[in-house]
Amino acid sequence: MRRGRREPVTGTVLDAANATFVAVICFGLLTGISTQLQTVGPQAPWDVDPYDAVASFATMIVPIVAALTGVRYLRWRHEVAYPSFALVEIVRGCAVALFAVAATDTAYLVAVLRRGFPTPAPFRPELAGLLGLSVVTVALAAWRSAGAWSSQRRSRRGPDDITLSGQPDAVDDVAELLRSAPANLAPLHGLCVRAADLLVAWAGSSALSPRRHPWLFVAAVSFGAGVAAAAS
Repeated sequence: MRRGRREPVTGTVLDAANATFVAVICFGLLTGISTQLQTVGPQAPWDVDPYDAVASFATMIVPIVAALTGVRYLRWRHEVAYPSFALVEIVRGCAVALFAVAATDTAYLVAVLRRGFPTPAPFRPELAGLLGLSVVTVALAAWRSAGAWSSQRRSRRGPDDITLSGQPDAVDDVAELLRSAPANLAPLHGLCVRAADLLVAWAGSSALSPRRHPWLFVAAVSFGAGVAAAAS
């Protein structure tokens, strides 16, 4: 749906989410290139603890939060106005992701000021440029998110307007996205619908369901992501 057709508060929140996703992508480029490329990593001043520890923690949190926020963003994408609870969760997701990215950028800047780039460092311009790009994008996204938070707070009709209890959760969002698979591709659509039904049934009955242990589930997924990143 075009931006001009959105309800104003919804449009403001989605603009903040878009800016946040750009900041997350720039953050991923910064950390990925400076930590995963063996020819580049030793030239980064932040390739040692405690600076690297901050980035490691952020890379476990940011992808999960960004993914959950993105699912909620997409679930209601055809609506002119998003539900109030969805706007609240999108803004909160943006805030958490941006805080983690900003903490990493700050740690990296401190590393540059304290340690400086080694000599020689042929990739110094690229690393400095990626860090600068991450700082700029996270600052712009934080500015847009602050405006979105203010807008959705003013639009509330009362405390009950943002009650999250009983509202659709991430499992429902994923299931709804699966059910919205293109209907003109009958085999794919049928497979996605069956997968959605199985997901909802599992979430409602399994002892390992994220609905029963949400924080444990997120911690396990984050830990797995961290182990995978370390192994790579």
